[in-house]
Amino acid sequence: MVPTTERSVSGGAPSAAVRYPSTSSAATADTAWLDLARVSAMLAVVLVHVFAPVVTTRYTDLGTTTWWTANAVDASLRWCVPVFIMISGSLLLRPREERLSVFYRRRFSRIGIPLVVWVTAYLLWEVYRTGITPREAGGEILSGAPSIHLYFLFVLAGLYLLTPFLRVFVEHAGTPTVWWFAGLMSVIGMADQAIAGLDGTGEANAVTQFLPFVGYYVMGYLLRDVATTRRRTWGAAVTLLLGIAATAVGAGLLARAEGGWGSAADYLYAYLSPTVLVMSIAAYLLFRAAGGRLLAREGPGAAAWRSRLKTVSDLSFGVFLVHVMVLYTLRDLFGMPDGPIAMLSRAGQYAIAVLLLSLAVTFVFKRIPGLRATV
Repeated sequence: MVPTTERSVSGGAPSAAVRYPSTSSAATADTAWLDLARVSAMLAVVLVHVFAPVVTTRYTDLGTTTWWTANAVDASLRWCVPVFIMISGSLLLRPREERLSVFYRRRFSRIGIPLVVWVTAYLLWEVYRTGITPREAGGEILSGAPSIHLYFLFVLAGLYLLTPFLRVFVEHAGTPTVWWFAGLMSVIGMADQAIAGLDGTGEANAVTQFLPFVGYYVMGYLLRDVATTRRRTWGAAVTLLLGIAATAVGAGLLARAEGGWGSAADYLYAYLSPTVLVMSIAAYLLFRAAGGRLLAREGPGAAAWRSRLKTVSDLSFGVFLVHVMVLYTLRDLFGMPDGPIAMLSRAGQYAIAVLLLSLAVTFVFKRIPGLRATV
């Protein structure tokens, strides 16, 4: 369900409607690792978008040192979107007493306004930037991907639609049954992306964008409270490194066999390729382990760090919405140089500028009543 374009090589988005428990300091400490994961994934998404056009050979040739450098960085960050989805599942799938009308009003009032506003904004921007026609803009909306990142809003909408029913399932089904369900949905998602990517059939649309990600959503809930022993943490670290290496090397070999960046290499980058699946689960477990050790401590110093992290985490959705427009504007003006050192330097400059500008825009929007609901 991911086309072979920069959109598929590029990343995704933080969850829109997540609100973290804050009724006590203990609850804040318990969930601080989710803020760490969310902020890290936000940074990863920005970097994925920075490096994507180099990987797809827009700014360099396949197989050059510049290309392999960008490929290594991009491959190491492919966990970003799955981790965002697992964060949402960990927070929203816990069984609780909540009427359907209340749940849908809360979730869709939070995501509905940004979806309408930013889809409109990005399509109008593309009319100015590339001259797309109204018919083409309508097709982008129906595809559920009006920009390289806004497909994630359609994914969230679909997952939220299922959440009340999934809550009932995870509450009353035994844990092994829920694991089998998560595994089955992941296998179906991998098969779907393989068929869509390699054969070009069954592309996603606005209604079906979310389906391949149900497995990740449920796994986020299942893995939230798993014990992070030293052995399990080291196992996750090794698995992450192996997943990164397999993705980077495999994409390079497949691209060389195809004579250019094509559907086979693009599939290995997909969020439900086997290498990215294991990489994402490992990254999620590592964030939990790191957060549990570094952020769950008591004392004013630890509480201050959690508070700062929470502040940035709360801005991450707005950064996601804004950053593509900022990045593309900068890249249209200044391009991307060839050569690994020059490319890395420019990529770093873009990442810093995009993050600072997007954070500033989001910070301002959140303080203006008419714009607060859009971020």
